[in-house]
Order: sequence, then C-alpha cells, then structure tokens
Amino acid sequence: MRVLVTGASGFICGSIIRALAARGHETIAAVRGGAGPVGAAATILWDFDGTRPEALPRDIDAIVHGAQSRSYRAFPQDGAAMFRVNVSGAWSVLDYAAEIGVRRFCLLSSGTVYEPYRGPLDETAPVAPTSFLGATKLATEVLARPYAPMIGLCVLRLFAPYGPGQQHRLIPDIADRVRTGRAVQLASDGNGLWLTPTHVDDIAQIVSEAICEGWTGTVNVAAPELVSLRQLAETIGDIIGRKPLFDLTDREPHRLAPILDQLGRRFDLSRFRRLQQGLRGVIAAE
Repeated sequence: MRVLVTGASGFICGSIIRALAARGHETIAAVRGGAGPVGAAATILWDFDGTRPEALPRDIDAIVHGAQSRSYRAFPQDGAAMFRVNVSGAWSVLDYAAEIGVRRFCLLSSGTVYEPYRGPLDETAPVAPTSFLGATKLATEVLARPYAPMIGLCVLRLFAPYGPGQQHRLIPDIADRVRTGRAVQLASDGNGLWLTPTHVDDIAQIVSEAICEGWTGTVNVAAPELVSLRQLAETIGDIIGRKPLFDLTDREPHRLAPILDQLGRRFDLSRFRRLQQGLRGVIAAE
C-alpha cells in the first residue's frame, strides 16, 4: 500500500513510518517547514496554514493523520495554533482523503478527550474534556464521523506515549529530576498520578496493524501495565542508580486507566514491552 503519514517529523509518526516501511509499504511523509529527513519514500511540505499543497498525490491507499500543534502549553495564547492545526488541519486531511477515495484512514487522537478522567475510561464513556488540547482532539473526532463510511475511519486514542528522543514530556522530565536530585511532585495520596506509559514503537506497531487490517471504530491504545508516578520515578531511579526525591502536594490524585477490551480483541496485549525494558532503552539512548 501507499500510505501518507501527516506529522511525519514528529516523535510518534517517525516510528510509524519505520513500522510501515518494515511491512513493505511505501510511505509518503507530510512534514512542516524546516523538518529534517524522515526516511519516507517521498516528502511533501504541509504546514496546515489554511491551504492544501498542490503536490499531494492522488494514488494513496491509506492515511495516518498524526499532525498536531506543537503549541499547547500556554492556553489561551496557544489557542489559535491548536485550532488551526488540530481542527482545521484535520478537516483539510479528511476532505482530501474523501476526495481521492482513500479507504483506510487512521486518526491519532488522545486520552485527553476523557479529561477530567472520572469513571471507567472506555470508548463509549461520555467525553467532555476540560483542557483546550483535549477539546481540539475531541472536535477532530467529531469532524471525522461524517467521513467514516467513505474512508474506513479508525480513531486511536493514545495514552502516555514515551520513547527515545522524546522531549518536554512526563518521562523525560522525571528522568531529569531523578538525575539532578530535584523532587518529583506527587498528589496528596503519596502515589500521584496513575498512568499506563506506552512505548512509541508499540504504538507504531498498532497503527501499522490498524492500517494493514482495516480497523474501524474508536480504540483506546495503551500498555496494560498501570503504574503510579511514584513507581515510575522509583523504576527510573533504579535504572539511573539514584534514589528519587518526592514532594507531596495537596493535588487530588487521578487514575488514567483506560479499558483495553476493544484493543485486546484486535491486538495481543502480551506483545507490549514491559515498562522497565522500555525505560532502560530510553535511558540508554540519552
């Protein structure tokens, strides 16, 4: 198959391109200005500035849409960029897919649609995200629904991706804190956030299978290993060889524990790498 991957210069989609290529698929990378080589058969510039590139191919079999705004930490200042890329940009890709007759479309969404993370996090749960990032992700899912019968839509809600080369996210921050002796802040229960860190290469394998096998519908994507922030920091400390320091706050603890029944029916959950194995690879790559 010929597969177009948007956001191809990003942390997650670079791994997806490699996974698709390993299966023998031809990948076309849609990247923003200034992006370096991504290892795809061809590269197209697509900045999601309101216009569609003229050079977009017409003979595409499938699309993985992973492009998202890099500006998401300073709402409302970042609101315009998030809306332009995450919402308007997604519509542009969906419209292009329907126009050229794509039959397999994988939309990378996020577990942030479940904010504030109350109750069971399964794909049928009511969603009303409290952050603008989560709201733009949900808006994109809603925009995609009318296109679903035309393009074979699969929505993958990703939870806590991590892996080598990741920057400015939770696991790199914890590793830096442990290494430099700065305290990791925990919620009032002493354990902190509970989450399911998911290695980027495992995510890439799932995306490649979703494309190859024509998955449809909405699927939570997360490793089945649930850990607390304290456990995560202690595991990183064991690998680095330095005991982490902790600072208790008055924040309420949360559990980001997605239900994986839908994923488990399509993908063998035992294939996920263990967290300690994945973290060792991350620390070794630094």
